[in-house]
Amino acid sequence: MARVILVFMLFVSIFLFIAVAYPTDIPETITLDSISQVYGPVEFTHAQHADIAGNCAQCHHHSAKGSTPACGECHDSIIVYHYDAAKKGPDLGLKGAYHGQCMGCHKKMESGPLGCTDCHEKKGKK
Repeated sequence: MARVILVFMLFVSIFLFIAVAYPTDIPETITLDSISQVYGPVEFTHAQHADIAGNCAQCHHHSAKGSTPACGECHDSIIVYHYDAAKKGPDLGLKGAYHGQCMGCHKKMESGPLGCTDCHEKKGKK
């Protein structure tokens, strides 16, 4: 009987680990358009990026464990036209946070878009 209980507890533990470690509410794609004044919105495959990162905290940094707030919850939608690597934390505007996080990872992995129009469509062009 103890062996049956032990096996049952093992399966419950595995199930709970999977349920917590791999959330099912990850959106497939996300459109970043809160600060698109000159360029069109950026759409990226969130689920694919989550798989590559392997850990939500890679992008949703400085968050409480188990919390994955949107970037705009910490970074203001102020317009800063050039990414300032010296600025860190919530004082870094949303655009700077996106560019620092996205382009920083793309450079580190030597994969992914780096140019403005690689991600953004210039407004007014079809």
